[in-house]
Parts: sequence; structure tokens; C-alpha cells
Amino acid sequence: MEYLGVADGEYTAEYVVNRSRFICTVTRAADVEAGFEFVQKIRRRYPDATHNPYALIGTPESGAFRFSDDGEPQGTTGAPIMNAVRMQSLYCTAVVVTRYFGGIKLGAGGLVQAYSTATAMGLAAAEIVRYRLSAVYTLEIGYSEYKGLEQVLRAAEAKVLDTEYSDSVKVTFSVPQEAEDNLKRAIMALTAGQAERLTEIERKYITYKR
Repeated sequence: MEYLGVADGEYTAEYVVNRSRFICTVTRAADVEAGFEFVQKIRRRYPDATHNPYALIGTPESGAFRFSDDGEPQGTTGAPIMNAVRMQSLYCTAVVVTRYFGGIKLGAGGLVQAYSTATAMGLAAAEIVRYRLSAVYTLEIGYSEYKGLEQVLRAAEAKVLDTEYSDSVKVTFSVPQEAEDNLKRAIMALTAGQAERLTEIERKYITYKR
């Protein structure tokens, strides 16, 4: 299981048309509830803004999403923002487009165009990464085996998360779920079957290069 989403952090872009400012802010949100907390954060950041419509989308498994026009004419803001997110097949993503009204009405078509453009600019500013459901393990291994382990992990597209050095080497790594069985067999061969040195910690989505 994998999906595309934005990397951790906040990404912003600003679009101005007919004196109205549209500030798009994008972030990663683990679920829709976390996304709504982000919406509240943006509202506090821009307390004098005219509108803060948004689109939130959760994990592929949940299928959860939410969007709002936040007082703009129905269908002119939240849906276009969500459409821009879905066009890039993104999940676990929150987008808020803050508007400061410039005194000139844009009309329904103008609003759709403005919010769509601001969202596209915000997403273009964001770093898009691939999240893959992964198993996280620790492995204690001797120094003589460590070099071989590096090669084994690289072949499995595993990601080293931490390394501790003492009388042995303790490596914490993640491996995409689909590569897990092959990696465990390779580690068994490398460590002469001493699988008790391999301990699973958790399973979660981990970022990998797109």
C-alpha cells in the first residue's frame, strides 16, 4: 500500500487578482481531524481575512474527505480546491486558501479560477513524496556483518532510520511491506539464521523518494 502526499512542513503561495489576495497554505495531515485543526490554525493566523475555504483528504484506506466554501458562493471554492488536490492523487493533505477581498467582485467563474489557481500554485510549491506502508525493525549485528547488511537493505529499498554503535551495531530501519519477506530471508542468510536479533517495532507509512 502506498500513496502520494506532501512532505512534513507548510508550503505557501500567493495569487492576486483584481486586488483580492489569495494565500494558499498546504500541509500534511494524518487524517481529516488533524486537517481541521490546521484549518483552525490558519484562521487564527489570518483573523481579519474575508474567507478561509479549505479541502481536507485523509488516508486511502479511510476514504475520508471534507471541504468548505466558508461563506463564498456554493461550489466556487471548496470543490475547486479539492479537485486540484485530487488531480495530483494526493492523500493525507490539508489545503486552506485564505482570501482578502480587494473590493471588486469576481463572479462565480472568477472565484473558481482564482481559488483553483491559488491551490495549484500552493501544491506546486509543496514537496510531493511517496508514502509506503512499511515495517520498522531493529537489528543487532556484528561489525563483520554490517557491510553486508548495508547492501541487503539497499537492495530491498529499505530506509535506515537510526544506527547505534557499541560492541555491536544496532540498526533501526523501515522496509516497504511488499519487500519485507525477501529482506527477512536475506537477513537470515547474512546472520546464519539468528532471527531473534531482528525485532519488529511497528508498522506505519514512511516517506520514500518519489
